[in-house]
Amino acid sequence: MKKIFALILVAVMMLSVVACTGNTGNEGNEGTEVKQVAAPTLTYLYNTSEGHKAIGEYLQSALQSAGITMNLENQEWNTFLETRKNGDYSIARNGWLADYNDPICFLDMWTSNSGNNDVQYGKGAHAELKMYNLDLTAYGYEDKVENGTWAETYDVLISRIKSCTDAENRYAMMHLAEDMLMETGCIVPLYYYTDLYMIDDTVNGFFSNPLGYKYFMYSDVDGKTDSISVCLSSEPQTLDPALNSAVDGATMIAHLFSGLAKWAQDENGNLVIVADAAEELTEGVVNEDGTVTYTYTLREGMKWSNGDELKASDFVNSWNRAASADLGADYGYMFEIVDGYAEMQEDTTKLLNATADDATRKITVTIENAVSYWNELLAFPTYFPVHSSAFDNEAWATDPATYICNGAYTISAWDHNSVITLTKNENYIDAADVTMKEIKTFLSDDANNMLSNFKNGSWLLIDDVPTNEIATLKTEYADEFVIAGQIGTYYVCWNINEDLLAGSGLEGVEKEKAQQEIRNAIALLFDRTYIVNDIAQGGQLPASSFVAMGMTDADGSEFYKNAGDSEEYDGYYNIADDAFEANCQKAVEVLKKYYNNIAA
Repeated sequence: MKKIFALILVAVMMLSVVACTGNTGNEGNEGTEVKQVAAPTLTYLYNTSEGHKAIGEYLQSALQSAGITMNLENQEWNTFLETRKNGDYSIARNGWLADYNDPICFLDMWTSNSGNNDVQYGKGAHAELKMYNLDLTAYGYEDKVENGTWAETYDVLISRIKSCTDAENRYAMMHLAEDMLMETGCIVPLYYYTDLYMIDDTVNGFFSNPLGYKYFMYSDVDGKTDSISVCLSSEPQTLDPALNSAVDGATMIAHLFSGLAKWAQDENGNLVIVADAAEELTEGVVNEDGTVTYTYTLREGMKWSNGDELKASDFVNSWNRAASADLGADYGYMFEIVDGYAEMQEDTTKLLNATADDATRKITVTIENAVSYWNELLAFPTYFPVHSSAFDNEAWATDPATYICNGAYTISAWDHNSVITLTKNENYIDAADVTMKEIKTFLSDDANNMLSNFKNGSWLLIDDVPTNEIATLKTEYADEFVIAGQIGTYYVCWNINEDLLAGSGLEGVEKEKAQQEIRNAIALLFDRTYIVNDIAQGGQLPASSFVAMGMTDADGSEFYKNAGDSEEYDGYYNIADDAFEANCQKAVEVLKKYYNNIAA
């Protein structure tokens, strides 16, 4: 399994690292007496994959060249996710793929209440730290905070962005949000994703979207439609639409459920969002208070896989479940745009401003303000309905006997840690359009095993390959080796509560400012060009910002090109080849201020 934003495409090889050397620089923090200490021994957390390990080994070597020891810790996927989510780590690999085509989906995950906030911003000791500033008066808001907490500044900023209808101000505030994130040094982007996979040339009718989801329902294998065998990744953590936070899980859920909207291809092969369970994707009505109300009508005759009628109330009840604080879904915050969400988080008896009329099959929902990505949210798994039986059975999504869905397929068999079999759902309203009768999704995170099964014809699509084979595969399987565009960023994240200056005498805000400086210095030790060219080899591009390439700004230009404040380069780092040595020198100068064992 891979984290939603974590389709790693890196090479496994012995790594040679350009050593970072530099002058000693300043020996103390200006204006403050700093007791130098030994740099702490770090532990880099990653999940089982040769590719993730190769990245970790490079980072380990880069730090060692400056005199900092970092050990590597490998955990199985689901354990890894829980460890990182709970903040039981110091530094870890991470990745994020866009949920929809707007930069906010890279920024709202870092609010203090977000289930995807692995850095732990606004959690633990960091929750009480008063050191952040916010001034939105230039954008028409009264918010002005000096030395506030993360909740008083960043959370407020994201809330204002989500309610702002002035495009220029909204995008300017999103740049402020990214500036705040990057200043902490807790997010260290390495490269912008591409989607690398192999697909047999006998497969027709397959497509994928920029989020990494892959679609097989309209496919055939050399004209045959009985069955297709693929491997997306290992055992899924969950296939509950409300709880899933993985790309491969989302791919399966997209085959199993029908939301109000879905991703599709038009007659020219272009990807579009179209109506699915809804008769049409209607225009919203703007209310006097600026909220927007949408009314949808479900298609007549829709059923659940067990034959039950699909009702409008199934959607509304499922949205309230997914958004509830009781469920605690990682993606629950994706309902923030829906009126009533904030009240739900404070009072569990409150519900979203969404109603259903089962007699007329109508769903009415009011959102806080107009947003361009509303239809994309409706096509996202978190907005899919679940059967009423799921509300009383927490284990419903782990057993084919209780897995009731409303999409093109059902789960007919689940041999855990081996294979999940999807079978065409004859109760699906568009079953006549579904060509592939069976999809066998084999479960493995062993890239060598994947490639062996692809080569012998057992698996016709694999979502990972051994990175030391990439160069050969590009040549030998030129028509089947695919590098597709994908909106996402692969990055390193720090636990903001990790103590990097134990024994230094620094405390509170003063200490955190020093730790920010340390984390940002360490970020300069990584040669991103080397990572993508010599390790990854999958067409990735070095990343100089967290918000990925492919996201546009208010004026239509690329958002990442306007990030940071340098006139010399885009983003927050100079990632040019000829800048790496200077980056290393700068990093060493900073680290020597605090640590007494940094290599000269």
